[in-house]
Amino acid sequence: MKQMLSMCALLFLVTGCQRHHEQEQVKQEPDVPVIQQAPSDMKQQGFLKYKVQGSAVYIESTLQDFHLDTSPGKNGEKKGYFTVYVDGKRAGNEYTAAFVVKHLSKGKHQMTVELNSRHPEYHQKRETWDVFVT
Repeated sequence: MKQMLSMCALLFLVTGCQRHHEQEQVKQEPDVPVIQQAPSDMKQQGFLKYKVQGSAVYIESTLQDFHLDTSPGKNGEKKGYFTVYVDGKRAGNEYTAAFVVKHLSKGKHQMTVELNSRHPEYHQKRETWDVFVT
């Protein structure tokens, strides 16, 4: 019985010291400064953001709860795709929320992005703006 009590006391002493030892090893991390995100240099144009870089225009959609697909969808579906025009000429269709129009010549260009959808809120929605390639 004495052995059992001695074992319990020893076990209690060891586990108590171990916890104290672990607490000492935990070091406080110094405050790490939060890196501030630089404000985006993208310009807002209706439901789109865009940025000209070199001979390319980076375009990003800000539409919420809208599914981009190869078809305009059924009436009432928030589904569709973009058609891109440069200087009045069709440059192609885009099916992603962010895309790039590349290889523009130097000078002023008129960009138009049209949303093709059968949803009444988005039907034939379009944005047009001028870009300057240097």
